[in-house]
Amino acid sequence: MDSCLIGEQIARYRKALNMTQEELGKAVGVSTQAVSRWENGGAPDMALLPAVADRLGVTVDALFGREGGEKMDIHDAVARWLAGMPIKDRFDQFCRLSWTVAKNMVAGRSVFPDMGYMEKCELKDEESGDCVLATSMVWLDGGIMLNLHSDEMSFASVWPMPEAGYEAFFAPRGDYRRLFAALARPGCLETLEYLHSRTCRMYVPGTIAKAVETPVEEIAAILNELAELKVLKKTDLQLEDGMTQAYGLFNGVELVPFLYLARCMMQYGQYLVKINMEGGSQRPLLEGARWKDGKETKDEKK
Repeated sequence: MDSCLIGEQIARYRKALNMTQEELGKAVGVSTQAVSRWENGGAPDMALLPAVADRLGVTVDALFGREGGEKMDIHDAVARWLAGMPIKDRFDQFCRLSWTVAKNMVAGRSVFPDMGYMEKCELKDEESGDCVLATSMVWLDGGIMLNLHSDEMSFASVWPMPEAGYEAFFAPRGDYRRLFAALARPGCLETLEYLHSRTCRMYVPGTIAKAVETPVEEIAAILNELAELKVLKKTDLQLEDGMTQAYGLFNGVELVPFLYLARCMMQYGQYLVKINMEGGSQRPLLEGARWKDGKETKDEKK
C-alpha cells in the first residue's frame, strides 16, 4: 500500500471541501495529529479507509489514485434512486433515508447502528402512563432535526440554522398571539379539521356551524379572524337575498405538521433517540436577536 499517495489524496480531497484536519479527525474518530501524520507520509488503518472515503465524498479507489474513484454527486444519486420507485412509496423511503442520516449526523458514523424502524409510532410513558410519539431529535451546531420513524406513521423535518438565527424569520409576536387566541376558541380547530376533510373549497358560515355544532355567530367570527390572518381565504358570494361571505382553504398542508409538532412540544422533552453533541447543548436554541443584554428590545414586545 502506497502510504504517501494515500496521504496526498486525503489532503487533496480534504482541502477541496475546505475541511480542517480536526474536522476530518472528529468525523472518523481519530485525533488531528493522526490526520496530520497521514498527510505527511503515513496512512490510515485499512479498517478506517471506508469511513475516510465516505467523509470526503469519494470512493476508496480514489484514495489510491485509481481511475473511476472521483467524487460522487450525491444529488444525482438520490434523484436516480427516487426515480426508480413508485411515487406512492417515495415519502416513506425519504423518511427511512432521513433515519439513516439522523443516526450518522455525529462523527460520520452511526450512533445507533442496530436501531431500525419502529413498528409502532407511539410509546407508553412510564411516569405518566400517556402514549407519546416515538420521536428522534438531533441538535448540533448546524441546526436541528425532529423526526419520527415507524412503519405505522413517520415524518421528517430538517431545520438548518440560518446565519441570522431562527428567530430572525419569525412572524411578529402579535400575529402569533392572534392565531393562538383564535385556535383556543371553541369550534376553531373543529372548523379547520372539517375544511381539511372536504374536497369542496368554499363554505358559508352556516354550513360549517351546523357541521361542527357551534353557533353560527361564533363560527362567522372565527372564520373572519382566520381570513385576516391569511389562514383562510374569503370571497363575496351573491345569494338570492343578498351578499354573504364564503371561506375556504388555500390548498395548504400546514395544519398536519402544525398539529404533529404541537403534540411533540407537549411531550415534556421525551425522545426515543436524542443526539445533542458538539456544542448543540452548550448554546441556546434561539441566539437572542430579539434580546439585548438579557432585556427584550422595545420593538419586539408587541
